[in-house]
Amino acid sequence: MKLGIYGGTFNPVHLGHVHLLREVRRLTDLDKILVMPDRVPPHKAASDLASGEERAEMLKLAVQDIDGAEVSMLELEKEGKSYTYLTLRELKRLYPDDTLHLIMGADMLLTFREWRNWEEILGNARLIAAARDDGEYEKLKKAAAELGNADVLKIEPLPMSSTDVRQAVKAGQPINGMVPAAVARYIAEHGLYRQDRKD
Repeated sequence: MKLGIYGGTFNPVHLGHVHLLREVRRLTDLDKILVMPDRVPPHKAASDLASGEERAEMLKLAVQDIDGAEVSMLELEKEGKSYTYLTLRELKRLYPDDTLHLIMGADMLLTFREWRNWEEILGNARLIAAARDDGEYEKLKKAAAELGNADVLKIEPLPMSSTDVRQAVKAGQPINGMVPAAVARYIAEHGLYRQDRKD
């Protein structure tokens, strides 16, 4: 089986994430994609981070109608920071007969050699990176060729960021058109990302 892994903080999941997932499903022959929220993002300040459980619940709502996509709690159930090489070791143990494919954005592929134990990651999974325009596509194709175990997909961009969603909630602005409707309802019902939220 060809197993995709799409990790991230997803704080919260937004329509850009959903769009990328749908396009990867459309453009590849992956059998399944595990969507995996980090426990503690190694490179991000996490002052307004929703709990792992809340982020996972929002993800489940966001991917429920994407065929072959499911939310994995693997990183949330581990202690400490989430590092990709450790996650892939565990996935190789859990799915010894499957080939692993790590889905990432353009910036991640271009800085991939800065990742901890990047050579081990490359040995355990094929990389799938998404390019948003022709110039980026050419740059990514070159980076992928140098790495050797990577594919590049050209995907229509849907500019969106979790930071924008959180800032809109804090400002009391609507987030329709930024996140799936079910996720917008969840954020409102649980009071996530509001200025006055008490944890």
